[in-house]
Amino acid sequence: HGVTNTTPALPARLQRSRWVTLSAFFGLLLYFLVSTVVMTTGITLATPVIWLIQTLPLLIFLKGLVQNNPRTYAWMCFVVLLYFTHGVLLAFDPSRRWLGVTELVLCVIMFVAMILYIRRYRDHFKLGRL
Repeated sequence: HGVTNTTPALPARLQRSRWVTLSAFFGLLLYFLVSTVVMTTGITLATPVIWLIQTLPLLIFLKGLVQNNPRTYAWMCFVVLLYFTHGVLLAFDPSRRWLGVTELVLCVIMFVAMILYIRRYRDHFKLGRL
C-alpha cells in the first residue's frame, strides 16, 4: 500500500498563485546568475561567491515557499521589495537598464503573486491574520 497524503489539495487559484510565485522566485535566482556572469565578464572563482551574496536573502525562504507556508510568503513580500529597489537603481544606469527592468518585472510578478496567494489561502482556509 502506498502512503496517502492527508493534507487537502490546494484549489486551482491557489496553485496558480503558488506556481507564478515559484516561477518568479527561481527566475530571480537565474537572473542573478546570468547578471553575475555578464557583470564579471565570464565565469570566474568569484562568480559563485557574488551570486551567493546576492541571493542569500532569497535562499533563506526557499524551504518555506516550497512547503506552502503562508507566513513565509508574507515575509518574502518584504524581502522582494529590497530587490525591487535594487532593480530601480539598476534601471537608471543606461548601460545596465535591461538588467534593472528584468529584475523589476520579476519582482513585481512575484510580489503580486504572493499577495494573491496569501489572500486566497486566508480566504480558503478561513483564517484571520497570518
